Amino acid sequence: MRSVGSADIFCEVIDNFGDIGVCWRLARQLAQQEKLSVTLWVNDLARLKHLRPAIDARALRQQSDGFAVRDWQAGADYTDYQPAELVIEAFGCKLPEQVVQAMAQQALPPVWINLEYLSAEVWVDGCHRLSSPHRTLPLTKYFYFPGFSELTGGLLKEPWLDASRSALQQDEAVRAAFLQSLHVSVASDTALVSLFCYPSAPVDALFAAMQSGGPVLCLVPQGVAAEAVSRFLQQPALAGARATHGQLSVAVIPFLEPDDYDRLLWCCDLNFVRGEDSLVRANWSGRPFVWQLYAQEENAHFDKLGAFLSRYTAAMPAPLATTVERCWHFWNAAEGAGFDWPAWSASLLPLRAHNASWGAQLAAHGELARGLVEFAGKIG
Repeated sequence: MRSVGSADIFCEVIDNFGDIGVCWRLARQLAQQEKLSVTLWVNDLARLKHLRPAIDARALRQQSDGFAVRDWQAGADYTDYQPAELVIEAFGCKLPEQVVQAMAQQALPPVWINLEYLSAEVWVDGCHRLSSPHRTLPLTKYFYFPGFSELTGGLLKEPWLDASRSALQQDEAVRAAFLQSLHVSVASDTALVSLFCYPSAPVDALFAAMQSGGPVLCLVPQGVAAEAVSRFLQQPALAGARATHGQLSVAVIPFLEPDDYDRLLWCCDLNFVRGEDSLVRANWSGRPFVWQLYAQEENAHFDKLGAFLSRYTAAMPAPLATTVERCWHFWNAAEGAGFDWPAWSASLLPLRAHNASWGAQLAAHGELARGLVEFAGKIG
């Protein structure tokens, strides 16, 4: 067993806020819960600042949330790099050659992890923790997969999350106070929905469907689906803007910091989420959700969608599973019969019960940051 007291995380921002969101949460978890000395290397500090406004996007070095943040730029000189005991390259980003050389020169080289993208595909179970020796240097890289089974690394989850979520969801005054901080109030007979999606999502069709039936209030962070939201509002989609057509009201709220985004998910009756980070948070929310995947070449993301739905709907009654599958496929492909809002409205309570047990099942598989540290400690 080796002692692991420090970690470097290298993050190359590709998928808008998803990559940096995952890496920020992992850095915080390793620093605050696992008590490691952590440095997060980021190539796009402006994107991190959008999540954490206290970040200085021009600073080469700074502290945030209990860990160090370093500006990581291509072509910079890293000859003075001192490796941590655990080095994580997130999502297959390529480490600078000087960094790799410095790792190889250590008497005990650091544990080198390629933290992979999240997927529910079956092949992930067999590839988790596989090793790949460097062709010329005395280094070995290990592939570490987050996932939805006990054969993967699990998902990031803070130890305080369950208690905080229960405190909000079980106390209407706490829920109302949080929504009021966003300048939002919602009547007891109104379904509260959050919308976080990519520009390709069929938002116009969703809004059209929601205008009939029971009253709905849809909260959209500023900058999300801006064109579709502006069309509905008939004005720029800026924080504070709001309009009502039929039974649907749409309100634009500020872009939230990660912990407040969690609280928003906990407050809502239905959450539309996108990418990896917000999917994980939706899984912990205990609330119904609809996931939009990051589109990949040759529609490879539909394999990921099918794999997740296969696991997620396995314990659902057949009619409920059919409703979920049709909606999710429409949301990701904008093809099919459209968004069946009456069916979804009728499914919200059964889905809430299902998601409570689903979240407990995922939690039983282990927590990602804890698993990383334990795995690193076993590498000789």
